[in-house]
Order: sequence, then structure tokens, then C-alpha cells
Amino acid sequence: MKTRTADYPLVIVGAGAAGLGASEEAARLQVSHLVLEASHRTGGRGLTEYLEGRYPVDLGCHWMHSASRNPYVHWADQYGFEYQREPYHFAMYFQGEWLDPEKNQEYETFVKGFYSSVCDLYRQNPGCSLMEAMDGSSEWAPFLSYYLSLMHSNDVDQVSLADVVEDQDTGEDWPLRDGYGALIARQGRDRPVRLNSPVHQVNWSGKPVRLETGRGTLTAESVLITVSTGVLEANQIRFHPALPAVKLEAVHALPLGNHNYQFFSIHPGMFEEVPENIHYSNGDQSAALRIRPFGMPCLFTSTAGRFAWWLEKQGPEASRDYLTGVLTDLFGGTVTRELRDFKVSAWGYDPWIRGAYSSMKPGCFGMRETLAETVGGCLYFAGEATFPDFVNTAHGAYLSGKRAVREFYHH
Repeated sequence: MKTRTADYPLVIVGAGAAGLGASEEAARLQVSHLVLEASHRTGGRGLTEYLEGRYPVDLGCHWMHSASRNPYVHWADQYGFEYQREPYHFAMYFQGEWLDPEKNQEYETFVKGFYSSVCDLYRQNPGCSLMEAMDGSSEWAPFLSYYLSLMHSNDVDQVSLADVVEDQDTGEDWPLRDGYGALIARQGRDRPVRLNSPVHQVNWSGKPVRLETGRGTLTAESVLITVSTGVLEANQIRFHPALPAVKLEAVHALPLGNHNYQFFSIHPGMFEEVPENIHYSNGDQSAALRIRPFGMPCLFTSTAGRFAWWLEKQGPEASRDYLTGVLTDLFGGTVTRELRDFKVSAWGYDPWIRGAYSSMKPGCFGMRETLAETVGGCLYFAGEATFPDFVNTAHGAYLSGKRAVREFYHH
């Protein structure tokens, strides 16, 4: 009989989608394990809260992307979560006027041309950024740049072409009525998670690995790190000995950007006749608005990249003013009388996350795979930054956690 030399064969650090997916796989393989989470809750950037205490809104992960290949659809069906399958249609309000179908088609043609240019440029010079594939003189460029920042959480000059070309996005984006964050938390409800347990140091100089946490010392035969590259870059977890230079290079090459949501609840009878989805652009400001999702009396937009960092630094009132300004431009000043409860996320200054999701810097190659590589036969890595097939997604993080546990199991 094998003598146990550590408290656990496996300790998983982080209870976001990656950590919870890893725990699920470890349980399936009958691996005794513990999940340590620094925060007071599970879910990471999956977080559902409520406007007026009753209307669910996602402050982080929102869409079940690539739905036909997304394992969370299975969990949504199992737990009875309602979601919307219908394609995403939108109206466009650009520079003070609603655009007709012909102008809408011009925008769609520009978008298709951009993605074609991305693929062409990638074949010629894969080290370029998304910005270099875009016709910046086009009237459509400011809005598409904003929209791409939502997808990647960094601005187009900061994102490698590879993050678009290598991504296997199927274009199926299904929102959940009761919240993606709520679904992630429900899927991970029965996992062995110890909350309020930040890991300060991982000492892998010998066997077993020693973890210094806010609640004492633990030992493990192996450790799976699922925290964000923002946390790793900030050196919030000290490694002894230090991680190899190539691993640190990967962390630096995959920085977190920012992506925050802004929500208002509204008078129940308001906006019943307006388009559900609006693409807005005026001057240097753009917004993608969703009005009355699932018929609920609320609306929202989101900001990303440098603008999101700036807004977040100004405080919640700046985000409130931003969304109010967009709505006033669209519907007139009287709209402010119908706006009620307000919520905004602030992922950049969340100490346990430090941003939204990772983008690979231009000129960098294969860094997601490098970040995923095992170190010393005892340190494993997972998280959305390690999964090139579905970048910037909760289900990519979830699948990366399961992959890492299988690697541990078969090691």
C-alpha cells in the first residue's frame, strides 16, 4: 500500500471556471484533492448579481460562446437554465442617425473584409497586430475596434493575429436568462473548495510541494495553478524556486486586459418598441447595447481595453455617466427619468483577478501552449490563457482545467 507523503495528491489553486472544471475531472478520476480560492466566492470572472434584487445580470462572463461545442450548455440543460439560441440581430445608430439596411450591409461587408485581411496578413507576417489588418480610414473602423476590444479585452494594437486565426469560435453566442455566473457557480457547488484561502507561496524545491496560505500550510504531491496571468504577473503567488524564464515570458506575453459591464434597470413599460440590440457610435465613443434581455426591464452595455481601465479608475459614477450619455443621445434627455438601479463591474481592481482575460501580444508565438506546460513534474497550469482553441472564454478555461488534470493523472 502506497504511503501518503502529502496532505493531498493534488491541490488546485483558484475556483474559477478552470479550477472548478479541474475539480470535476479530478472527482471523475477519483483523485483526492482540494481547491483553494482566495475570494469569498467561487466562479472567478463568472458573477451574476441582481438589479433591484430580482433581475439577474452578469457582471462578467455573459455568453455561452461556440454553443454547439460549449460544455456549459450541457450544464444549463441539466440545471434548467433558460438560454436564447436565436441569432444576434442589431440596429445601428451612427453619428446621430439610424442606418438603413443598405448601410448595415456596408458594415457587415467591412467586417468580413477585415477577417479576410487578418487571415491573409497572418500568412504573410503572423507577428502583426489586429490593427495592422484593419483599414483605419473607414467610417466603420472605430466601432469594429471597440467591438474587438470587447472580444479580447485589449485594444486592437495589443492583440496578435493568432488570437483570431487560431480560435475555433463557431459564432454561436447564447446568453442565459438567469446568468452565466450563476450557472458556473451551480456547476461547481459540490466541489471541495476552501474559500478565503489565498496562496502566498508555492515551495516546489522538494517533495511534497508546500503551499503557504492565508489559513496555514498545506502539502501536495502536485499543484494545479489556475489563477489569471494578472495574478501571476503581479507576483501575488511567490514560487520557490522561481518559475523558469520561459514560463515567466509566457505570462508576460499574455497580459489581461479589462472588460466591464454597465447595467440599468428601467421602468417596466419602457423601451418595449425599440430594437433589442443596438450598435452605437458617435465621435470617439462606441457602445453595443442590449435592451430588455429576455423581456426584463433592464439594459446594459460594456467597455473594454484602455477605456475600461480609465473608466474603472474614475469610479462607478463615471461609468454611470457614460451609459447615461449614450442613452440620452439615442432617446433624448427625458430618458434619465426612467433609469433606476445601476450596477457596474470592476475587474481590473479585483485583487484576485486583476483584469478580464488574456490576449497574446503581437510578435509572440505559441505562448498559450507554453503557459500550459508542466514544470518540474509537479506544477500544472490551466486557465483561459492556456487554451488556444477557445480564447477568452469561460468554457475554454473549464476545458483547460479538465485537460490539466488528465495530464496529472497520466503522468
